[in-house]
Amino acid sequence: MTIRKYILLSLLVLAAAVACKKIPVGYISDQIRYVNDTFRVPRGTNYKADPKAFELDGSNYPISVKLLEVRDLATGKPTTLFSEEKEVWIWTALFNPDTDTTVELLNKKREMKMVPPLELVEKSGQLIFNEGSINIPVGNYSFDVQVSNGSGTKVFKDISVIQIQDQPFRQEGAPGCAYFIDGTNTSGDIATPVMTYRKISDEGYQVRLKITDKNGIPFNPDAGELIRRGDRPTFETYAKFNPVEYTDTTMVCNFELTPFPILEYPGYGFLMYYRIPSNFVTIDPGVTPTPESIYNVNPRFAFRLLVAGTYEVTIQLPKVTRKA
Repeated sequence: MTIRKYILLSLLVLAAAVACKKIPVGYISDQIRYVNDTFRVPRGTNYKADPKAFELDGSNYPISVKLLEVRDLATGKPTTLFSEEKEVWIWTALFNPDTDTTVELLNKKREMKMVPPLELVEKSGQLIFNEGSINIPVGNYSFDVQVSNGSGTKVFKDISVIQIQDQPFRQEGAPGCAYFIDGTNTSGDIATPVMTYRKISDEGYQVRLKITDKNGIPFNPDAGELIRRGDRPTFETYAKFNPVEYTDTTMVCNFELTPFPILEYPGYGFLMYYRIPSNFVTIDPGVTPTPESIYNVNPRFAFRLLVAGTYEVTIQLPKVTRKA
């Protein structure tokens, strides 16, 4: 065999060997990461991380991302709380708060399902939490993911931190209270109401609102002691799905979904206004220009409930006493 033929034969053998060897498709980086070093998640809420937060560092699509393990940073021990299935409402269609205003319409766009509180979207690495996260204790949790594409599979340990926060209630601005002389626009400040809340249960979607005098005695909404103030928004304004129920001490709203209120009232944010007629209230001496019973009381306040549950919200009015 001549040298030329030998070289040609060697090249053919080498080409055949290369053709039989599987060539990696694309590229997978060692520097894949989340842009966020910490995801701050209010527990018990529907939370979606930015879908662009997963940085591939030039790795090729399509990718497959899998959650491997979550650990409590305080103990270093793995936890299964993020993968344990709970029964929660899951959206099946796009919800429109302007048009989906009845329970019947709402239930056409959601269903109760058994799902884990955390979903890691396989095609993007996005983190999505549902209301089932209410069962996860407040704290910091590290997690590992596995990333695969046509080039192979790599594991990224401690890729980021999930910080579970407790944020069920939020006061929206400072409350206020004023008196008006009956039948006029003459007014003055009384004192700043004290707003408190108590979570009675993790169950349900209900808030019980009380407006009380300085001694904690509630005004009676069922007897007309709390009335609407012109065209301004009230508690009832934000009740989208069920009518507000009145008792002799409380206004009760079953709000169906969080946050509540869902939408701001144009020009007023989440404010709620009420008027207590002068025949139901006595104002402390020195607050009003005269001691006459001609002054009605006008509290205003705003709050939002961010997490499902049953709540009691109380607005206590200083320097005001309910007439027996």
